[in-house]
Amino acid sequence: DHDGYLDLYIANGYISGPETAALDKGDLSSFFWRQLVAKSPPNPTPSLNYEQGWNAINELIRSDSSWSGRERNVFYANNHDGTFSEVSGTVGLDLLEDSRSFALADLDQDGRLEVVLKNRNAPQLRIMRNAMKELGHSIAFRLRGQKSNRDAIGAAVTVEAEAHRQTKYLQAGSGFLSQHSKELFFGVGKVQRTIHALIRWPSGLTQVFERLPVDHRIEIQEGSKDFLARPFRDSPPSYRQAGEPQKPELLPSSAETWLIEPLSAPEFSLPDFAGNMRDLRSFRGGTLLLHFWATASPPCREQLRLLQHYQATLTTNGLHILGINVDDPGDRQAARSLAAKEGLGFPNLLATPEAAGIYNIIYRYLFDRRRDLPIPVSLLLDKDGMIVKVYQGAVHPERLVEDLRLVPSTPAVRRALPLGGVLYQGAFQRNDFTYGVAMFQRGYLEQAAVSFKQVIAAKPQEPEAYYNLGTLYLRRNAFPDARQYLEQTLKLRPNYPEAWNNLGMLAAEEGRTDEAIRNFKQSLLLKPGYAIALVNLGNIYRRQGAFAEAEELLRRALEISPDDPEVNYSLGMLYARQDQLEQAARYLEKAVTLRPDYPDALNNLAVLFVRERRNSDAEERFKTCIRVAPEFDQAYLNLARLYVILEEKQKAKEVLLELLQQQPQHKVAQKELEMLQ
Repeated sequence: DHDGYLDLYIANGYISGPETAALDKGDLSSFFWRQLVAKSPPNPTPSLNYEQGWNAINELIRSDSSWSGRERNVFYANNHDGTFSEVSGTVGLDLLEDSRSFALADLDQDGRLEVVLKNRNAPQLRIMRNAMKELGHSIAFRLRGQKSNRDAIGAAVTVEAEAHRQTKYLQAGSGFLSQHSKELFFGVGKVQRTIHALIRWPSGLTQVFERLPVDHRIEIQEGSKDFLARPFRDSPPSYRQAGEPQKPELLPSSAETWLIEPLSAPEFSLPDFAGNMRDLRSFRGGTLLLHFWATASPPCREQLRLLQHYQATLTTNGLHILGINVDDPGDRQAARSLAAKEGLGFPNLLATPEAAGIYNIIYRYLFDRRRDLPIPVSLLLDKDGMIVKVYQGAVHPERLVEDLRLVPSTPAVRRALPLGGVLYQGAFQRNDFTYGVAMFQRGYLEQAAVSFKQVIAAKPQEPEAYYNLGTLYLRRNAFPDARQYLEQTLKLRPNYPEAWNNLGMLAAEEGRTDEAIRNFKQSLLLKPGYAIALVNLGNIYRRQGAFAEAEELLRRALEISPDDPEVNYSLGMLYARQDQLEQAARYLEKAVTLRPDYPDALNNLAVLFVRERRNSDAEERFKTCIRVAPEFDQAYLNLARLYVILEEKQKAKEVLLELLQQQPQHKVAQKELEMLQ
């Protein structure tokens, strides 16, 4: 308001996800304080929990979660007495976008500073004019250095208007990636006299200027006694009334994306409506539209009718259609009925949960914004089975015919798709490693292996791909393949502690204990604070009866990761082995608290209770173990044995029969049930 007292404006809000997602997922502010700030290491030592916290929060915001979202910008008016009043809504600056920064500039030369606001989300740029009717006088200075730098960065201007004095500094940078106008503006209120100004230039020169007129722009060159005063222009008449507020732009219901780098469509073998199995590879050799649909979706039904109506035209132009129904397995009859009703002449397959999950990941990681596969969605595959274009939402068959002529045939044409101009350096590349990790984390191990092998084919010197492939084969108990890829990892990067640890786990599984110990020690030599290797080596010493060495290693692991269930479980088993039952129970209890569905900890804690004759507690823990991990056989067997001890043979039989329902060929359960009979 040009009263000579600076007000405060705060560009607020960090990341606001879509409103529907915000209702479902909440805000990540609490997650940030709990999982990142609270786990930030007090020293430069790497922390796995801290690193995983950042990985998680980055993945969550890419998946439409909000982080300090929907926080309006705030404006505080200066009360002239050291206090401020919050007037954001009154002055119309309480904007809801995720603002990043703002800059002040007199764009129309009328002496009123416009606010240029930069937002993360739409509208990404706002320019707001000061439309107050009651304003004080103002004066602006434009400086040019001679001996100092040309822009006079670092100059200080002190303005005296009657009894009020203000000082401002000309600076470069005034916020996050922003810069105010290099003109210095001063509000001087209702002053009736001319202005007195003192300028201190970066060179050390001091100049004084008297009788400067208000409501003028003063241009001064360093060292010159003269100045040029230009009156502010009149504001444009159109500014006297506020404009109509802009309506938010609606996102389109459909979108098309050519892939700069084609992506291999994952193979599958799925049943059609008649129960016949069809492989994706059987459709190779021609262009294919892979169309995902669901019975309950009206847009899907309309799209199916369009595809059926234009099927002959599409086939004539060389495009075949393969529908993939993604209904729940229990709702498949509705899909068959719809296909029969619409007379669909192109083949349709019934997706398994795994096939649908794999293609969901393929879609999620195509774009930086992680979203689940929308329905309907179509993938255009070339003759080699590579995805070349994605259609989100409905697509008209005439567009498909047109696109058949536009499918890029060379890398040069693909690179020319998104932008004009010349690409001088770098490349547009998809990271198959990301796909491999995503598939691995979700248990799609075969497809993860395919992705990691694609990385190796493209980058044969990439140790991470070999490491992940070796780890994958270790999880699948394919020990020769695991050894091959882990050893190749260490040829490429000998100082890779995680690879040494996994080789140690492999050797331990194969019964080569001495080799396992050497590998774990090498891992710890490279990374002394590696809790997983400490636990693995400690467990080997426990099995060998070297209890002192095991305890030292496991205690070190506990200091590093006090809330790791594996560490607490291993300590519990160490003390149980030494008949220190009280300590054993304490650590096993903590392991279960940290991971309530930890079957080994639940089972062994129950066994410990049996040894202490706490039979009711043991029974409860065995039952909990069976409930949370129905595939874990030891809890059934131990609970049956407990019932035998308690002379409740009928209950023992029932437990064994329950296990045999889960695993009909379980030899031990069959034998023990026969003995009870």
